Amino acid sequence: MSLVEVAVPLPLPGALTYAIPPELSGLVAAGVRVGVAVGPKRVTGVVLGPAGAPPPEVTVRPLLEVLDAEPVLPRQLLELARFTADYYLAPIGEVLRAMLPPDLEPWGRQRVRLTDRGALAPPRQGLSRRVVDALHQHGPMRVAELHALLGSAELPRELAAMRQRGELALEGGRGRQGSRYEAAYELAGGELDELLARCGRSRPGREAVRWLHAVGRPATQEEVLHQVGCSAAVVRRLARLGVLRPFTQVRSLSLDAHLLGRRQRPPLVLRSDQEAALATVQEALAAGGYAGYLLAGMTGSGKTEVYLRAAAAALEAGHGVLLLVPEIALVPALAREARERFGERLAVLHSGLGSAERQQEWERLRSGTARIVVGPRSALFAPVLDLRLVVVDEEQDPAYKQDSTPRYHGRDLALVRARAAGAVALLVSATPSLESRHNAAHGKLTALSLVHRVGKGGLPTGVLVDLRREKEGRRPGEVTFSAPLREELAGALGSGEQVVLLRNRRGYAPLLLCRACGEDHRCEACGLPRTYHRRTAELLCHYCGATRPVPTACPACGEEALEAVGAGTERVEERFAELFPGVPVATLDRDAARRPGGAAAILERFARGDVQVLVGTQMVSKGHHFPRVALAAVLAADTYLGFPDFRAVERTYTLLTQLAGRAGRGDRPGRVVIQTYHPEHYAIRAALDHDDRLFAEEETRFRRIFHYPPFTRVVHLLVRDRRRERGEERIRQLAQRLGHHPLARGVRVLGPAAAPLERLRGKWRFQLLLRATSGRRLRELVAAVIPQPHGAELVVDVDPYDLL
Repeated sequence: MSLVEVAVPLPLPGALTYAIPPELSGLVAAGVRVGVAVGPKRVTGVVLGPAGAPPPEVTVRPLLEVLDAEPVLPRQLLELARFTADYYLAPIGEVLRAMLPPDLEPWGRQRVRLTDRGALAPPRQGLSRRVVDALHQHGPMRVAELHALLGSAELPRELAAMRQRGELALEGGRGRQGSRYEAAYELAGGELDELLARCGRSRPGREAVRWLHAVGRPATQEEVLHQVGCSAAVVRRLARLGVLRPFTQVRSLSLDAHLLGRRQRPPLVLRSDQEAALATVQEALAAGGYAGYLLAGMTGSGKTEVYLRAAAAALEAGHGVLLLVPEIALVPALAREARERFGERLAVLHSGLGSAERQQEWERLRSGTARIVVGPRSALFAPVLDLRLVVVDEEQDPAYKQDSTPRYHGRDLALVRARAAGAVALLVSATPSLESRHNAAHGKLTALSLVHRVGKGGLPTGVLVDLRREKEGRRPGEVTFSAPLREELAGALGSGEQVVLLRNRRGYAPLLLCRACGEDHRCEACGLPRTYHRRTAELLCHYCGATRPVPTACPACGEEALEAVGAGTERVEERFAELFPGVPVATLDRDAARRPGGAAAILERFARGDVQVLVGTQMVSKGHHFPRVALAAVLAADTYLGFPDFRAVERTYTLLTQLAGRAGRGDRPGRVVIQTYHPEHYAIRAALDHDDRLFAEEETRFRRIFHYPPFTRVVHLLVRDRRRERGEERIRQLAQRLGHHPLARGVRVLGPAAAPLERLRGKWRFQLLLRATSGRRLRELVAAVIPQPHGAELVVDVDPYDLL
């Protein structure tokens, strides 16, 4: 029996070796999933390729089943998985688990049945006849059961041929996923309060009605169930009560289909700088081979138009395209633009889709029905055929960094995938990361620049507010609506224009303090104060999720002296409503995104003009195009500056610049108000004056002096332990082993020290920071001192983006 390497989703140092039993011979190929036994457990692994003979004393177990008729991961993605595991020091099985949709249904679990044509067809010979006889005898059965009964390696090919002739039907194991029609619902006529009253006391029913009202459109039954978390019986009951009107529609390609309708509009005329950038990329696409570009330009300069036209050129030549955005909230807008141009060739992949939609989109890409995909960092692993263009929009965004194993960076792996595929990589940003600027300066990327804004709008005029001089709101952490800001708001609202207000902290207040005894309601597991959420009347720990009801009196001293200190988005919205009563306002933050309708519903209402003011966290600053926004304001620009992280200043500058870019994108001039206690800081001044060169020069000088990336490479080691003394001892011993190893020459070891957030989720945290000019030397050192598996209580983060 031949041997194969199988990667299983467990923290193991490498792949395992299994034997191919005779009955599965011919079905096994690199990239297919197989069922294997690991100890007493049965798990699903991925075949990596042939394996060498193990030592004589090792017993090789056989494969239990083959789950796919053809590879779910092509050779290039398998190679990318190997690279990811090696570079990020992660188990190969856990890398492959991250690459595949979690609910991708195996081919072997599909049910096969005879159609009327197959049952009445003339008698056949060979395998076809055996298939018909088995289905006549046993009725519909799973493909894996049929294969076990017939034991032929030619079965997948024969089933495909019989299905093509209309003699068989293959159905998903979860039901009628392939049906052309689906049930959909819309709200019956009437006011929202009336519809809610007709729901009775059914909480799920009321949530379903609220969600449909929030999105303002019909929705499929599957979408309602997914978004609200209710059962199909609840939806059918609402239809019987006359609250919902049912109808049947053609099955959509994905849950985002309502956002992807076609619109007729005149083609845009490119400016000269856009034409030059596009021509450069098109030449690289036509030439073939790898090429890397950094497309930089101020917010609103038309970068999206450039890369979408480049995508059109790649598609017209018969190639595949990958478009990445940092967050799911940015997918619908880009997907809408892409659908208008590319129609059914577009696929959408992200974790917000249901399992059936994810599988459907994955299969469309794998089969070549779809040739272009839009999604967040996980879409990087989509099986796009003949990949020729990889676009990473907002490449500087920290959301591209995965915060669990494997801790990869989507932007960096996009470059690796593009190079392996011989594709063009296009990194796009209004505020490029220091790493990408460095790569462009040293010839690893070719810089392309857009120097003007689209349309008649220019960059917004900056208004600086020195909060040290404001008399109102001098309590610690309080957010102030300064006199200049109130004046700007009155002018914008009086002209019927829209406004975006940024407060990068959700909830009502970060602290609920007892003025009598100082009790601050700290989380027992994390040791940090819980955030006061007034809308839900709870105190919530934003790190572990633990909640408790808001007390009416201090639980420590019994005094009714509780005071909310500081301000989050809820309090900002409340204060705004006091200053400008009657103005429609909505909040967009992580809490709002989880409520019925999510971020998409809020953004739809803002785009339609139903909402005039949008308050939010950093979610409001990224990638949105709202031509009616004339004013953007940052209520507290110093949020990140004091963080113990070498990227804190860069994040501040990026956030302010991106937020400023939301204003003045139409024909009206825009204005941006920045309130700060550090008006002379170079990041504040650069964002206010739109002086990208000033920021880049100052930040580059800081990074070079203190030996931070991009001038060095960094590995972050974090030890977690429920016992503080044991955790301190483990990190101390680890630091000693690293410092005395021969490979440690030229490596700077910072620490050991307590992490800035010393205790989270009941565990004490201690860290080491390793820096060196050679990333390879760092990884070799860590691999030599910390062999895999190292357990979940030791985090190894290569190229970290979060040091808290």
